[in-house]
Amino acid sequence: MGWRQIGEPKTKAFFLRKPTPDDPKFESATPTGEIQHFSTVVFATNLPELLGKLRIATVKRDAEIAEAEATRDARIQKAKAEEEGQKAELIRDTNIAEANKEKELKVASFKKEQDTAKAEADQAYQIQEAKARQLMVEEQMQVELVRQDREVDLQEKGILVRQMQYDAEVKKKADADKYAVEEAAEADKARKMREAEAMQYSIEAQAKANAEQKRLDGMAIADAERAKGTADAEVIRLRGFAEAEAKEKLAEAFQKFGEAAVLDIIVKMLPELAGKIAAPLSSIDKLTVVDTGNGEGAARVSNYVTQLMATAPEMLKNISGIDIEQLIKGITGKAEESAESHVHTPQKLNL
Repeated sequence: MGWRQIGEPKTKAFFLRKPTPDDPKFESATPTGEIQHFSTVVFATNLPELLGKLRIATVKRDAEIAEAEATRDARIQKAKAEEEGQKAELIRDTNIAEANKEKELKVASFKKEQDTAKAEADQAYQIQEAKARQLMVEEQMQVELVRQDREVDLQEKGILVRQMQYDAEVKKKADADKYAVEEAAEADKARKMREAEAMQYSIEAQAKANAEQKRLDGMAIADAERAKGTADAEVIRLRGFAEAEAKEKLAEAFQKFGEAAVLDIIVKMLPELAGKIAAPLSSIDKLTVVDTGNGEGAARVSNYVTQLMATAPEMLKNISGIDIEQLIKGITGKAEESAESHVHTPQKLNL
């Protein structure tokens, strides 16, 4: 370290000091020459020399400062240059990274487009394959439907053929049954005609003998009951028709051969008919009569059978077609004739 100026040289004398290792600091010097805290004090008497040295020290100091500043500036410039270089490298690396990124993005985009195109192609192939399978299934279903329709058609035709066969058999059987019914009806008709003729003959005999007439009438009733229910609806209809004609012929025979004899037979049948009418009353074990105060309760019970008997002529008329009232009126209104004038030979009934 060189000599340094202390203070300003305002007087002819000023002080300089040279720092020592023990006391590197200094405070100040006064114009009166008082030095405080300085270890070495030099009193300068040779001012020019001193000024020269001082100038040299100043120049040297300025040189050192300039050198330090130059070094500083150089370091700054170097740091800036290094910084700019690093920035340039960073920019370069960034640009390279961006370029690589853009490249990778473009590669990924190209790969995505390729994958998309491949997926679309695969999907289109799968769709076409599915359509082809669906078309094949539809064709198979169409073939199956045609086969089923054919089977249904064949089944319907088979059913139709069986139905026609069944109808033919049923018709054949119906024709046979009809023929049998007609034959049975004809036989029954012939039988009834014979029965009617026999009954007519019997009625003619009954005009002379009531006992024989009753027997023949019972036989006729028994034959009619026995014949009942032996044939179907056609036989029943024909039988009813034949019985109606037989009854008509029988009524004509009664008219011809003696209404008195017929009336006698009917009168003898009335007690039996009354017994059958009153038969349900015999099954009643207990009868309670309620009288409303008019005294008619018991009388109605006793008159019940009488009222039933009063319906007997109408019942007989509905069953046999014989009107007892008209028959009695006819008998009372006619003169008695000879029994032989009413006897005729049996005639054949045409049903």
